Amino acid sequence: MSKTIAIVSRKGGVGKSTLCANLAVVARDATILDCDDQASLADWGDRRGNNSPLVIAVPPKRAISTLEKATTDWNFIDTPGTLDAGIIEVMQASDFVLVVLRYGQFDLDSVSTTLSAVRLSQKPAAIVLNLLHPNTKSQDLITNLEDAQLGYPISPHAVCSRADFQQAAAQGRGVTELEQSSKASYEIRALWHWLQQQV
Repeated sequence: MSKTIAIVSRKGGVGKSTLCANLAVVARDATILDCDDQASLADWGDRRGNNSPLVIAVPPKRAISTLEKATTDWNFIDTPGTLDAGIIEVMQASDFVLVVLRYGQFDLDSVSTTLSAVRLSQKPAAIVLNLLHPNTKSQDLITNLEDAQLGYPISPHAVCSRADFQQAAAQGRGVTELEQSSKASYEIRALWHWLQQQV
């Protein structure tokens, strides 16, 4: 049975599209719905030159009807940095919501708005820390977020900002296709393994 994960954040620039592309690559049999006006993933799909994963650029209001036609095992919805009624409907049509968070004060200030929208969807969700500095002790930050009692589980697997992500994106690839033994590949595979257990 097909499973759908909506990837959301009220803030732009947190790396939703990059995470979406890389998770879809490791999921293998996947469709990406690119609901962001910037169409970054549609461009990535064009560079990729194949339909694995299949990337469909679609406005949020048509995402649900498009989702109903999907035949892949996994569907990922890349959402824009807005959380209006249309995005809440997209979350409601999903099986799981992944909230992407950078660990900075402005991002922490805005996460409550994102989580309020997630609560309205009444869907299971989790938070993942993304774009961390590679030298950051991610476990300390994860513990800090858990202590903040945000109401949703925090992924034990954070993702750092690494050059491999930019290099892979430029080639229309995922980091796991670029270099399987890299730290970026490890982080994506670890997050995906954990995420599958949550959905």
